[in-house]
Amino acid sequence: MESKEGKHMQTIALAIFSLALISTTLAVPFTYVAKAKADNNILNMLAESNMLSGSAEPEITIECFNHFIPILNQISTNFSVQYEQCVTVATQAEANLSTSAAQNRATFVNETSAICSAFTSCNSDSDNLNFFDCYATAASTDVNEIYNLSKDAANAAISLKGGLQLITDTEEICTNNAQLAYAAQTSETYKELNACFVNGL
Repeated sequence: MESKEGKHMQTIALAIFSLALISTTLAVPFTYVAKAKADNNILNMLAESNMLSGSAEPEITIECFNHFIPILNQISTNFSVQYEQCVTVATQAEANLSTSAAQNRATFVNETSAICSAFTSCNSDSDNLNFFDCYATAASTDVNEIYNLSKDAANAAISLKGGLQLITDTEEICTNNAQLAYAAQTSETYKELNACFVNGL
């Protein structure tokens, strides 16, 4: 006949295995690393808790796990959803910024093509004097356009770089907040679980 202590240890082992599954079955690939970081504090607290003290009756232990495991699963699911939303919003923002940059790029290409064509048209003149006069006229006309093109291109580069950095910073803040919420909610739930081992539900 199996001892009471042996049954209790089996119950605890099964419960720990069930809790471990929460961390592995619900996390999607790109949330896995962030979730693992968030789980470190939880696991440290769990190791320090009185869960393995053997003070709770097996019936109470099972009752507590049956109540709190769905709660922990939901917290984990919420984290995954929030994290995915952070990444999705950032990805969409990057796509929008990229589309805008591509439109600006096309404008710059068209402007430089127009400048180049003014010089290219001079090549068809067989008279050397006319050719040089044509180039001089094209160059004097395009000086301001080239200056403005240079200024606008530099500003576009600064704007694009700033936009990409803002998206990265916003995504990082969003994922950090999701991770902190997950850790806080899970920690609080584990505290309630430990209290349940002592007092029952």
